[in-house]
Amino acid sequence: MTGLSAFRLGDIRGLYPEEINEDFVMAFAQAFVGQFGLTGRVATGRDMRDSSESLQAALNESLVSVGIEVVDMGLCPTELGYFASGLPGINAAIVVTASHNPARYNGLKCVLSGGEAITQINGLDDIRNRIQEGYRHPVSKGSIVIEDLHGRYLEFLRLHFPPESLQAGQIALNGLNGTASTMAGIIASEFQLPVTWFREGPGPIPEQGADPTNPLLVAEMKMLMQGDSFSLGVAWDGDCDRCVCFDSRGDLIPTYYLLGLLMEHFLERRPGGTIVFDNKLCWNTMEVVQRCGGKPMVAATGHAFMKQKMRETDAIYGGELSAHHYFGEFFGCDSGMFAWLTVLKLLKESDTPIHELISARRQAICSTAEISVNLDDVDVAFATLDQVYGAQALETDRFDGLAYTMPGGWRFSVRRSKTEPVVRLNFESRGKPEDLLEAGEEVIGNLESFRSDDENWLEHFQIQ
Repeated sequence: MTGLSAFRLGDIRGLYPEEINEDFVMAFAQAFVGQFGLTGRVATGRDMRDSSESLQAALNESLVSVGIEVVDMGLCPTELGYFASGLPGINAAIVVTASHNPARYNGLKCVLSGGEAITQINGLDDIRNRIQEGYRHPVSKGSIVIEDLHGRYLEFLRLHFPPESLQAGQIALNGLNGTASTMAGIIASEFQLPVTWFREGPGPIPEQGADPTNPLLVAEMKMLMQGDSFSLGVAWDGDCDRCVCFDSRGDLIPTYYLLGLLMEHFLERRPGGTIVFDNKLCWNTMEVVQRCGGKPMVAATGHAFMKQKMRETDAIYGGELSAHHYFGEFFGCDSGMFAWLTVLKLLKESDTPIHELISARRQAICSTAEISVNLDDVDVAFATLDQVYGAQALETDRFDGLAYTMPGGWRFSVRRSKTEPVVRLNFESRGKPEDLLEAGEEVIGNLESFRSDDENWLEHFQIQ
């Protein structure tokens, strides 16, 4: 069966039509309903990809054939599915999307009622097995209702972000031709926020994908922001569940330090609250959370694992280095809209430019931009790093990859991506930036013999 190779740790993602196609999503729908014993209503939506409309139609058809009342949200950001899952009577939500991946990819992001995430452990593996065994759910008659939930979501957001509480300087918005504009456009109009759009969309997706941290797209945003006087820039990925910010000069605010700023913001409102984070980089996060009296809680990288940990710990906020932001007030789910509006709120309260708010933390702990590398034999490569650095490390962390705290006040982590066939490397230091770059280049050099491409890995290796 096509599609079995597209099962990831926390969602479904693969090439269309080789790995993801209409037959696969129809089989997935039946197995999904059977696995969780679903009845009643399931919300579905889609992103802007050329293949998404036909995939959603196939998904809807299959759900209806097994007695489900489908709430078809149409073109929408993924977070609208999470919002729908919190509405009375909706038992699950499925959004057809491959997030930031290039146009040839597609996939499925699914949650149960109340934003409950699904991973390999609590259902995805079982769904895969059902598909492989040719599972067919008993036939029954369902129905489809077309329902645009953007307006209801707007009112939900208004409860948390009264327009008068938001900073209203000129804002540059970059949707990367994804689905962000379907919601952010409504917000900007209804909240009377002065915005200028770049790559508004929806579609066509940029050739290199819709990752807002892609160096080429970051450089494009900086160039576009030079043409006017902006107080802030905001960009989202293809399905709008990642959010990054740019300062008034068009420079990307490193997500590592933006996470710390948001953690401080929420802990001021909920002293003692739990903060969830992935620990690819962690020193700044730990210092901020401890200084603010919060409870730090590490989670595995990936939206499904972060959502699970948010629910388990009743956390007030969670942040990933990939620029996913999770909110206790939003069912523990990630939201590009909550992230954007929270930044506007804290900027209004502080009356300070965003680059000034993070400057002290960047000076105290420096870090590099994340490096993605393609390796032939990841297991042997990891073993080699462990052999070289394990004995001399002050501390070795094997949670969700490898991380080493080294003599001289620097640290690095290496782990497999859960959404792409690459390995991610991150470096941080309490010392001199130039020393961190030198140490990092040595680590990358130890991986040279395992490389499976001819990319210049060091081209974007710099202090952020």
